[in-house]
Amino acid sequence: MKFTSLSFLLFFLVVYGLHWMIRGKYRLVFLFLASFVFYAAWSVPFAFHFLVLVLLNHLMNRQILKNKSSYWYPVSLLINFGNLFLFKYFYFLWSILFQFTGSVWFSNESIQSFLNSQFGFDSITLPLAISFYTFQMVAYTIDVKRGNANENPNFLQFGLFIFFFPQLVAGPIVRHGEFFYQLEVWNAKKEQLFEGYYLVFLGLFKKVVIADNLSSVIEPVFQNPDGYDGLTNGMVMFGYAARVFCDFSGYTDLARGLGKLLGINLPENFHAPYLSASVRELWTRWHMTLATWIKDYIYFPLGGSRVSEWRGYFNLVVTFTLAGFWHGANFTFIIWGFLHGFVLSLERKIEIVMNQPKERKVLLWKKMAGIIYTFMFFVITIPFFNAPSVKNAVSMLYRVFTNANGERTNQIEKIVYSLLLTFVLNYLQTKPSFPRESWSTKFSLVFLFLFSFVITVLLGYLAPGGTEFIYFQF
Repeated sequence: MKFTSLSFLLFFLVVYGLHWMIRGKYRLVFLFLASFVFYAAWSVPFAFHFLVLVLLNHLMNRQILKNKSSYWYPVSLLINFGNLFLFKYFYFLWSILFQFTGSVWFSNESIQSFLNSQFGFDSITLPLAISFYTFQMVAYTIDVKRGNANENPNFLQFGLFIFFFPQLVAGPIVRHGEFFYQLEVWNAKKEQLFEGYYLVFLGLFKKVVIADNLSSVIEPVFQNPDGYDGLTNGMVMFGYAARVFCDFSGYTDLARGLGKLLGINLPENFHAPYLSASVRELWTRWHMTLATWIKDYIYFPLGGSRVSEWRGYFNLVVTFTLAGFWHGANFTFIIWGFLHGFVLSLERKIEIVMNQPKERKVLLWKKMAGIIYTFMFFVITIPFFNAPSVKNAVSMLYRVFTNANGERTNQIEKIVYSLLLTFVLNYLQTKPSFPRESWSTKFSLVFLFLFSFVITVLLGYLAPGGTEFIYFQF
């Protein structure tokens, strides 16, 4: 069920109504079952596969909690990462082996024949949300091992922590310290409910009105950059910057809004990333829960910056290359992650060479120059994030910088207006009082009614039919 579908609306209305009618532990049971049904609506077999993984993780975590040296810790990591590798990276590795060896045994036909003869199907399907739920379970297991997670939840509490349907499919990646305590006092305040409604409509506006309308304009160019001129290739790169922000932050707004309506606060995942003055700052504002995850569980274990200068650069490059690979089994994502790690290292080297004390107040022109540089770097790396192959990504960049001839899109105005709206939305994220300062006043209902009415009208006129959220593929 897509968050923007009528079926999900009906599902959530039923869950929302029953959720606040049920009290005590039965509410926990109900919400866990509802989350399971939500996942099962996509695939019943994979829902039970997911349930078994959650149960295994729960049992192993309890053993690790009793004994930090338990052999169940490496077993847990092996199961979780093995499950991720099998479903997400198996074909990628197999294709590399085929390219290196040329052996028919590593061909796709051999895999299809084997799977069909042994299991009755000819391909391995990528389970929904596998990257997100794997990272969430692994993070909790590592925190238990480190002694940083002592909640000792029962199965229903842990199951809801992983299965909670508003954030299950594409995050944010929730940490134990952000979730379990809320189950102790499970009552939503008026302000929380008001903000939940606001975030739901804001998320729909970002996703349906902006991101979905851009999809049909930009995706054909990524699929065939050679058929379009340099200007079109360049504009769709900017268009994708608007689309990916509105799509993913729109999903986060929906997830957080739905969570608030159910009495659960989920962490923010974006905070005006396109107003960052450096790539380093960008990664403190973009997909913040993933950035925190890779910092805590990859970068710091590698030594972080508490090592020699060049080893620190190496750690950054490795960390972000792995973060890129997490997004998908394609060399494009590896290159994308490497580029971000390399530029982060370059920024750190420049800081060391300049050796200037941090200014208390950054000059406006320097801030603007930093924003332009950061956003342009983000846009230049976009082909490696969205193009289906390295060839397409390189071709797109080549055609942009050589101003190649080809077909020109007639949708440039739509891209420009969408990009301007995207920067306005980024700017509003820097104003935490907007519109939250009105939640406790008598004008709250008036504001929410008018806001929801305007968004509903826009959805009626501008909804193009809906596309999947970008991060569902990860």
